[in-house]
Amino acid sequence: MDRFNDLEILIDSQYPIICIETHEEARAEDLLARICQKMGLPFFHWVATDGLTRSGEPQAVYKTNTAMETLNFVSSSSLDAVYMLKDLHRYFDSPIMVRKLRDICHCFRQKRKSLILTAPSFDIPPELAKEVVFFDLALPSAEELKKLVLQVVCNVSKRRQIRVELDVKTERKLVQSLQGLTLNEAERVLTRAMVHDGKLGADDLPRIIDAKKQKIAQSDLIDFFPLQEEFDDIGGLHNLKKWLGLRKNAFSEEAKRFGIDPPRGVLLLGVQGCGKSLMAKAIAQDWEMPLLRLDTGSLYSKFIGETESNVREAIRLAEALAPVVLWIDEIEKAFTPPSGSDADGGVSARLLGTFLSWMQEKTAPVFVVATANNVSLLPPELLRKGRFDEIFFVDLPGAQERADIFRLHLQRRQRDAATFDLPALAAAAEGFSGAEIGQGIVSALYAAFAGRRQLTTDDILHEVKNTRPLSLTMKEQVDQMRRWAAGRTVSAT
Repeated sequence: MDRFNDLEILIDSQYPIICIETHEEARAEDLLARICQKMGLPFFHWVATDGLTRSGEPQAVYKTNTAMETLNFVSSSSLDAVYMLKDLHRYFDSPIMVRKLRDICHCFRQKRKSLILTAPSFDIPPELAKEVVFFDLALPSAEELKKLVLQVVCNVSKRRQIRVELDVKTERKLVQSLQGLTLNEAERVLTRAMVHDGKLGADDLPRIIDAKKQKIAQSDLIDFFPLQEEFDDIGGLHNLKKWLGLRKNAFSEEAKRFGIDPPRGVLLLGVQGCGKSLMAKAIAQDWEMPLLRLDTGSLYSKFIGETESNVREAIRLAEALAPVVLWIDEIEKAFTPPSGSDADGGVSARLLGTFLSWMQEKTAPVFVVATANNVSLLPPELLRKGRFDEIFFVDLPGAQERADIFRLHLQRRQRDAATFDLPALAAAAEGFSGAEIGQGIVSALYAAFAGRRQLTTDDILHEVKNTRPLSLTMKEQVDQMRRWAAGRTVSAT
């Protein structure tokens, strides 16, 4: 409904040219027809293959096959109306066409007439840049998709017998999984799912996720990660897990009705190897949302303006596939010029500005999980309240957490943790990160395998005692990070 009202306002405000970038021509046409009906305005649509046709009439207007003939009719007509022209951008390389559009803009300012141009993308000539306003035809809402599910079930049922196995929870997950697809894409996925096995149910959710994966694969900016890690697979970080648990269902319609705003995201600072990246994966698994990873290295381009375009495209793609968890690993590197650059030229500052504005204003259900290892590189603007919901510091694990991490890693490698001296291992690994504990077990497994014996506590102790953890080799940096975090962040443990 918001999109309906926004477009109606643009038309009623007498904007001469409104450009709608979309692949869903039929959906845009249906929206315009309903707006014109409400406003009491005639609605015309033009396509090069048929000419200009008034809605509800079978025959095209005489001599409107070409774009120029259509514009001549539009400019000479005394009728207040809305004209939808498909693919007119193909003619923007014609100086005469551009001149005609400029004349129409001058004429339309005094009348209740609008040209609506639709295309997958536009490259507006400079002469028209000040005359054009863009309208974003958002992807289908949950309500539209819910209606589509019923429509597709009805259509497919006319051709073959279909079983619908949807309870309230499964239907909600189905609609949620479809979000990010166009109506056409969603219709094809649903039809294929039903034709495949003669039913529509929970088993079809992976097929919809696969359709989203294919959409992601077309971009070099974002990766689609499979859901594997769980909170129980990560030792410690109890305070962070509790905070996340309270927000698990905050993206639901029930939460919205309760007056809850969807959470924006968290910034996880801390020592390398302490579970920040694992936590990003576990959040998506626990919240039953797809996990996207923003490739910060791919944002920067040597071409002027393309870097800023890349970050906008990444944001657009994440919002299109929402609800999702967007993971930005080592976010400090995203807003630092690539090494070796002669001059930044303000690109990183503009990149930061675009990202922060989005974080502040975003309404799409995109939960951002950003991780950082080097706090000295973080721009102060990123840490201001209102960007992230909270900033957590992930420190080295304590004794009990180290014991839990040893137990988890041993169980992951099919070992009975009860046969190992976990307190002794935890004490020996003081100052170790979770990743270093895991690597110590791996090294001990190699030694045990080479000796043709079972893994023992002594094998692991030997590897731990011969390892210099990051907390020793980079003690100054770790201590500095801890001092900075004190009073500025919330402990994750």
